[in-house]
Amino acid sequence: MAAGAIAPVSPDAGPGYLSWPLLVILAVVPAGIAVAAARSGRYGLAAGLVTGLAALAPGRLVLDLQFLVNGSKTIRPELYLPDRLLDRSGVGIGFWLLIAGHLLTLAAGIVAARVVRERNEIAGGDDKRRWRLIIPLLAVVAAVGLLMTPVLSDDPFLLARSAFEGPGLALAGYLLLAGALPVAAVLGVFAGSDGVARGTLGGIVAAVLAVAVPTFVAGLAVSGLEVSTGAYLAVVPMVLVLVLTPLATPQQSQTERTDLAGEARVPGLTIWRALTGLLAVLTGIAAAIGAYAPQLGNSTDSPARLQLLIAAILVVLPTPFLLARRTAPGARGILAVLWAGVVLAGTAVLSTAITASEATGLGGLGGAISYHLGAGAVFTAIALGLAGLTGLAAVLTGVVERDDTGTEGPRSASAIPAVITAVLAIATFGTPVFTAQDYAPPGLWSDFDTPSWGLLAALLVVLGTLGLSVRSRPGAAAAGLAGAAVLLALHVAEIPLVSWLFYAAKPGAGFWLGLAAVVAAVITAVIAAAGAKK
Repeated sequence: MAAGAIAPVSPDAGPGYLSWPLLVILAVVPAGIAVAAARSGRYGLAAGLVTGLAALAPGRLVLDLQFLVNGSKTIRPELYLPDRLLDRSGVGIGFWLLIAGHLLTLAAGIVAARVVRERNEIAGGDDKRRWRLIIPLLAVVAAVGLLMTPVLSDDPFLLARSAFEGPGLALAGYLLLAGALPVAAVLGVFAGSDGVARGTLGGIVAAVLAVAVPTFVAGLAVSGLEVSTGAYLAVVPMVLVLVLTPLATPQQSQTERTDLAGEARVPGLTIWRALTGLLAVLTGIAAAIGAYAPQLGNSTDSPARLQLLIAAILVVLPTPFLLARRTAPGARGILAVLWAGVVLAGTAVLSTAITASEATGLGGLGGAISYHLGAGAVFTAIALGLAGLTGLAAVLTGVVERDDTGTEGPRSASAIPAVITAVLAIATFGTPVFTAQDYAPPGLWSDFDTPSWGLLAALLVVLGTLGLSVRSRPGAAAAGLAGAAVLLALHVAEIPLVSWLFYAAKPGAGFWLGLAAVVAAVITAVIAAAGAKK
């Protein structure tokens, strides 16, 4: 990785600033710490560090492959900043060295994973300090930052765009990074071994900083470039994780756990429920603004704005019940599903701005087309990030609830109806809710577009809820299934909320399958609720 930072990645363009010393430090320091830890016998720390680096290596690998496909569309000023207009560019020895570095990191991670598993089995500890769950939330914030525009540019030869506006391969790389980051953070926080926990968190911090810090510095050092909000959101939370890691990972003794158990549980749970409610309210406010504020500077509205407004209302409705002890678990379970409604409708709304941005610079009868994002697009994007934070906070609150109540008790007897609901849900999200003349609705199997990511997210949330309901206790299962039914109903509601804007619109197969899925989800929830009463 250090050699790849020194050698040129392309013969057609060089770095925008003297970046190789910084890149060498970001590559060598984590490896040096891992080697030093292994030589001193701290194998858990070394293995965790390598595993954390390897968790983000696939995303970094795919991101660098954009140099091979079309380097002119990359936003990597620390490695590649053209001084002329390029349609294509070749790759140099530095590119191949970087690819080799990523592959070697993956190979090292596979070996280290075995050591991590052994160390966790030997330790078998469980730290009960719930405030440390703030680390996965910080990881989600950093993941949102990675998906935003990495640097602001006035340079005519560097078109700075967010991940969703850039080429498909770069988008895949950023999505792999953004998806792996919170997962690796959760695994690091809940690792049984203190060394593994510290190493894993340190590894993901090193990997994210290796991606985000060079563009951050480019915004400060290169003329025509400025530091973006995305860069701040990627770097600052990871620095906080690095500071919190030594405080969050040490194991407590059995005596300390016994002494603190009665005092720490209820306040910790109350704090996490309040945080979940606060994030849900902020998500609803941002989504409501995004629904009715103009998507573009010329006051363009989205056909899906009513659906996003309904999703905003739905995500806010359960929040008052989070503050009551008896209703809090149910409200939390519903929120763990309904956040996906904002993603489902928000991606449909955001597609208006993204489609227009793709036309920017195209020539027409009146000259070049130019669009500027409006407040609606900005707040919709913010709502998507807050929705993800709400979902993660709800899930982590559920973890705390299970710690307090234990895992004993009956399980929901809804396996067969859950399977039927899952099949109907796949068919529902995979087929159009309505059809219209000269309109090709985005889907999962064909015409995959920006709204398709919302369909995919909603489908995965529904399937995950159905899978967990089989292993959950009846009350928790009923709450999650109720949320799944509402989410399916929101999707089916495209007929009254969206289709009226299209000429000759009529219900599609997804509408009828969706109605059946809603009924099946309600029946499954009722069966689970009946088990809770027993």
